[in-house]
Amino acid sequence: MEGVEAFLFFLALRGEAKREEVRARFPRLVPLLKALGEAVEVQGETFRLAKPLRLSWFAPLFRARYSPLLPEEERALALERLVEAAFRSAEAGEPLVDGEGLLKAARLFQAGSQALLKGNHREALHRLGEALGLLEKEGLPFPAAALALLAQAQEGFRPGGKGKATARKALRRAQTPFVQEVAERILSPATDPEAPGP
Repeated sequence: MEGVEAFLFFLALRGEAKREEVRARFPRLVPLLKALGEAVEVQGETFRLAKPLRLSWFAPLFRARYSPLLPEEERALALERLVEAAFRSAEAGEPLVDGEGLLKAARLFQAGSQALLKGNHREALHRLGEALGLLEKEGLPFPAAALALLAQAQEGFRPGGKGKATARKALRRAQTPFVQEVAERILSPATDPEAPGP
């Protein structure tokens, strides 16, 4: 059904959205909700996806929907969510994602996240650095989520080094709860820098 993919992408980027915003963007909402069934949760006036953000389903959606023609704010949010999905997929033990273009970067973010979760901070720094290099080649800004993961790897590799400064930069750019969680944990004096994940 036309619009289902667009609606999924919209909710994946926002995490959740109010009915008013959803109706403004998707006036034929009832058929979309019927088509998606239990994939979308509706609580009061709020819509959100029922399934957790993972590359296994978000990567194909990203490949289909991400475009330089999207508004700048949506492109930036899509990159944030791609990095978060890479981390969440690493947490869930999903196989590395395949793909070209920005999905190559997603694969490196996922590999870096796997290394981070295993406490291998040097390897995480290398993989995250490669992913950021691919974004730089494309002329794209570094997502705050990527900076937050980089900060975690930096702090784990060399506590008291660049990690806290990178975490502050990520926090200033934060658009998602994921980034805030990771960056604030690094900046919290009571947090063990070795602790993986948000």
